[in-house]
Amino acid sequence: MSVEAGTPETGTEPDAPVGPGLLLTSGHEGLPSGYVELAVGPDGAVRAGRRTADAVVIRTGRIDPALVKRVLSALRKARPGVAADDPALTTPATGRRLAALGLLPAGDQVWDDTTAAPLPGVGNALEALAAQILDPAGAGRLPSALIALDEPDPAPAEPAARPAAAIGTVAGRPAYALAEPGLGFGLATLDGSVPLGGSDSDAGVLPTAVALGTAGGRDLFAVGGEDGAVQVWDAATGALLHGTAGGEGAQAVTAGLVQGVPLVFSAGREGEIQAWHAEDGRALGLLPVAGNGAAALCHARCADLDLVAAAGDDAVVRVWDAATGEQLHLLVGHTDRVTVLAVLALGNQAVLASAGLDGSIRLWDLATGQPVAELTGHSGTVTGLAFLTLDTDPLLASCALDGTVRTWDVYTGKALNGWPAERRWLTGLAAVNPAGRPTLVTGDESGNLTFWDPATGAGLGDCAPAETGYPVNALASGELDGRPVLAAGYGDGSLRLWDATLRTELRATVPDGGPVTSVALCRTDDRPLIVCGTATGAVHCLDPRDGAPLSVPTPHTGAVLGLAFADPGEDGDTVLVSAGADGTVRIRDAATGRPLLRLTADPRGVTALAVGPVAGRRTVATGGADGVVRLWDAQDGRPGAELTGLGGPVEALAFGTLDERQVVVGGSTAGTVLLWDAQDGTRVAELAGGDAAVRSVVFQNLDGEALLATGDQQAALRLWHVSSGTLLNEAGIDRVPLAIAFGDTGLHVVGPGGATTL
Repeated sequence: MSVEAGTPETGTEPDAPVGPGLLLTSGHEGLPSGYVELAVGPDGAVRAGRRTADAVVIRTGRIDPALVKRVLSALRKARPGVAADDPALTTPATGRRLAALGLLPAGDQVWDDTTAAPLPGVGNALEALAAQILDPAGAGRLPSALIALDEPDPAPAEPAARPAAAIGTVAGRPAYALAEPGLGFGLATLDGSVPLGGSDSDAGVLPTAVALGTAGGRDLFAVGGEDGAVQVWDAATGALLHGTAGGEGAQAVTAGLVQGVPLVFSAGREGEIQAWHAEDGRALGLLPVAGNGAAALCHARCADLDLVAAAGDDAVVRVWDAATGEQLHLLVGHTDRVTVLAVLALGNQAVLASAGLDGSIRLWDLATGQPVAELTGHSGTVTGLAFLTLDTDPLLASCALDGTVRTWDVYTGKALNGWPAERRWLTGLAAVNPAGRPTLVTGDESGNLTFWDPATGAGLGDCAPAETGYPVNALASGELDGRPVLAAGYGDGSLRLWDATLRTELRATVPDGGPVTSVALCRTDDRPLIVCGTATGAVHCLDPRDGAPLSVPTPHTGAVLGLAFADPGEDGDTVLVSAGADGTVRIRDAATGRPLLRLTADPRGVTALAVGPVAGRRTVATGGADGVVRLWDAQDGRPGAELTGLGGPVEALAFGTLDERQVVVGGSTAGTVLLWDAQDGTRVAELAGGDAAVRSVVFQNLDGEALLATGDQQAALRLWHVSSGTLLNEAGIDRVPLAIAFGDTGLHVVGPGGATTL
């Protein structure tokens, strides 16, 4: 997927491609939601654009031919449209309009809600497609299998790189950290600016946020990067303690025991495959795929080896020894994107099945890497594979977007049975064994799980969430406390665990990270794990008994825009909190880097961050482009009060105490400075300043008096007596104040170029 974004020119619209295809337009420049356009070529190439008063966003990719076929079939049966040159059509369109150009036997036709030929019902599917392409983090009404994008989805729009600073202590001396675009980052003392270490412009690091703190008796220095990486050093010695690599996250996952250790393997549409420790989120290394990412992952056990197989857009299947990272096989034969993998263990041997957009299923001997058979019969993209045993014989089952389920003899490769499902798009497949009876389960576009007798193809019943309408995107089977269960990921972002015998829902998670795109179950020595990947690249690892998160094994997928160390809380540990343009907040153990919590704070990106105590609980404050400050419990992730009124994107945040009341201070791009009660969210004060964006705020209690200092983009520094709202001093300085601290001799200010004291 490619992206273009910019400021629109008056009267411009996303340009439509020339040639045959479908063109859907909705709205006009006078509508608050803006103008949306979707163009689909006959080969599935797709281009979606949205223009608002502020920007134009255009994204491109491709969709599965099954969607194009369904739309064209519906249009052939629909009420005829009007000719493309009919004078009844206004130019430009003022509402919803769908044009079919060069694709229908009747010639070019247009359906327009303002004419006698309104948009047919299938137009809703195209509107849903446009919505999912333009907002991958939003709930998806169409199965993720239909949208095969060429490149990763972009993070939300990020501001231009700009300097960042923090003030703290290094080896008992007041010090500051400063990151400047193109110049790297560094540490220096406040008194005399003696350099304490850092990087230069050639270090390959693009810093976007810095923080100073203390944990375990060490002074720490943290840097966040443009690629989403967060690294932590011992500030006194310069030793790197821990860090995360930048990445675009993961939409495909698998999990398994490797030499007795539960591991998660995750991949996005670009980059390499990452291995993680499932229970603490530690990154363990990469499996190389030449930066191509993967659409499907699978763990297998063969000849006393733990294997990982991966496949994706390049139609190649790669197999590694999971313990050593050595690539064992490169399996070539598919002609298009591979979307699903499955493994059958046969003693010291194993058979790998692979399938995808070319409609064929290929079987491989994992011991030798040799092809075993090619199975043909599906007329659409294969979306599910599952091995099972029926009457002691191993079978392979498959489902596809052609709406059929098929079974195959593993030894001979012959087709055994096949039947159509009532719902045409089947999106996932699993095998379970309730009450000792081999059973197949399919997921579909409407959110149903349907149970089938693999011998006869007879339906055995189904189940679905109470709130239907979202597709099943991923399906996996396993056991929980001795009973067969199914884990299903849905287009609304929820993950649901089902009892496969009773067909009842056991647990559901709150959507977090966009539509679920993959699911895996892994059994450890003491408990099973559920792992899922999402459309935005988030990976969740959960205990299925209570839904508790076990680890958060992914970095930010956009630039890190905020970093803060938090003093030891009730657990006695110092944490490092990071916020990103991907809209998430990550909380890690500051000393070890162990991931503790992940929050989705604002899908449009978190622009400001602070950490402080509220009612004895460590609390995170985040600000976004909507001008709202949100509070979160840093230990369990529960949301707190929402603080409003800033009148512009939030630029700076701080915690403080005013008259024994804990408060939050926020500054905005509009120059507004507000104080709120941190517990009930009521506004405490508004401090009048300038019109320039507030870049830094600091709250300090001195001799029983509450003082507040702010710095803005026009290099103005202001000092207030908070209780009375009195402006004590205002001065212009020689640099934009990025960080401010109260000292014994005055105010320390850090900005581009270094530090100064007033």
